[in-house]
Amino acid sequence: MENKLPDNLFPDQIKNLLCAISKVGFFERSIVVGSWVMLIYQEIYSARYVLRTQDVDFGVHIAQPASKLKADLQKIITGLGFTDYFDSEGVKKFTGGGYEIEFIGQRSGGRSKGALSVPEWNVTAIPLPFISILTDFSEVAKLCGFTIRYPLPEAFFLHKLIVAQRRLSDAKRDRDLEQCAAIIPVLKDERIRQIVKRQRFSRESKRRISASCEVIDFPLQRIGLT
Repeated sequence: MENKLPDNLFPDQIKNLLCAISKVGFFERSIVVGSWVMLIYQEIYSARYVLRTQDVDFGVHIAQPASKLKADLQKIITGLGFTDYFDSEGVKKFTGGGYEIEFIGQRSGGRSKGALSVPEWNVTAIPLPFISILTDFSEVAKLCGFTIRYPLPEAFFLHKLIVAQRRLSDAKRDRDLEQCAAIIPVLKDERIRQIVKRQRFSRESKRRISASCEVIDFPLQRIGLT
């Protein structure tokens, strides 16, 4: 059965943004990430969570470097009233109406700074590890007739378990773990294990997963990492 989101689930400015980039095919392989995903889980899975964020994050699938322009997202986003600017690392972001929009891509190797060029969409992305967990395991829903792609709850959960322990900010770490705890009731153990089997986690990543599970009282054996 096709998941359908109510037209009023998101604030108008965010809804218009999602529909505009969906219209040009962005969500064929790229996804919504970050805290706004919790609104989708709340609607589809009845997960309970109070949203507290103004950041709008997208996990972008990085195509081949020589990929031709598919759609000019910079033009589309600024056309919706957002202003573009560069951060200190050279990543182009967008701001407007109290919201900040950014794109995140899978980091290759050990490079953690700078910007990833995404010529397919005429944007730059922040290079971060483990984003592929989200982009590789996703599903879609309809919003105002447009397709929106977002991570499977199990992928989102696993990703948050790891990144929570990498946070320098206690507040952000706590928020990550709050979100993990909120979606525990909807998780399917077999699906989590399937996702884990596809990963090559380092000893340090496994330690982070274990530490997060301990905080939220989630049995590590449900993940398959005992």
